[in-house]
Amino acid sequence: MPRTVVAAAQPKTTAPSPLRTADPAGAAALFCDLWLRSDAAQADSSTARAVHALAPSVALPNPAAKTGQVLQRTVAVRSVRLSEGRWSVVVAAQFTVRDDTGKPAEASGAPTVVRYFAVPVVAAEGTSGPAAFTVTSAPAQIAGPEPATVAASRYVKPLPADGALVSSLGAFFDAYLAGVGEVARYLSPGTQLNAVSATGYKAVRVDQAAADSEKAIGAVPGDGTRVHIQARVTATDATAGRWPLVYTLDMTARSGRWELTALEAGAPAKDSPSPTSSAIAGGAQ
Repeated sequence: MPRTVVAAAQPKTTAPSPLRTADPAGAAALFCDLWLRSDAAQADSSTARAVHALAPSVALPNPAAKTGQVLQRTVAVRSVRLSEGRWSVVVAAQFTVRDDTGKPAEASGAPTVVRYFAVPVVAAEGTSGPAAFTVTSAPAQIAGPEPATVAASRYVKPLPADGALVSSLGAFFDAYLAGVGEVARYLSPGTQLNAVSATGYKAVRVDQAAADSEKAIGAVPGDGTRVHIQARVTATDATAGRWPLVYTLDMTARSGRWELTALEAGAPAKDSPSPTSSAIAGGAQ
């Protein structure tokens, strides 16, 4: 009989689940909010207990009874990992100032103050379940961040208010923000973009537009010509409120008109003077 060779089955190996990155920004913002609202004179309050659930050994503040700053909200603005499991989170706290008359801090005209706190946190990472966070000491109030340096804008070619491109922008924003007409009418083939819903805007005006190329100025160039645009618009709501908005867009020429190819909301804006009187009202075309 021929000898039969049986290969031993290899054990199946499964890749270990990667450890989750336990960023404690939310926990630090929650702790700072609770800590700023707590009072050492009420150490048994639910707020104090919530603080000590996150930070068992942290001392509570003792705020004044009728005067001072009233907390509105806290937001984590920066998280820095110092070492394995150790973090420092910078939290911004917004206050309104209450005067000595005891009037509500939310009253119209009450000044706003923003203070910054560094919160030390230890985070325990795991493969399942929520991560564990512990604040190791009371927050340290620090100076706020300085403004970042912004590079010069690429949009240095102002567009005429009565030009073909600005006219196309006006029609697009009327449809996109105010619901006047169909957005798809102003898009390049293959581009998909839904109109913004429930804006409350009744009218949109293009105040200023600039391009990164002279091709955007004058008559519409040949099909396929693409330019980058930054547009400053003012949207007016039903109560006559005015909202200045800035958009960065890619426009492509086709069949003698400009069409939207890409919308890049949130791109850095160019520093420029206030909108000029040559603004146009974008109408449906």
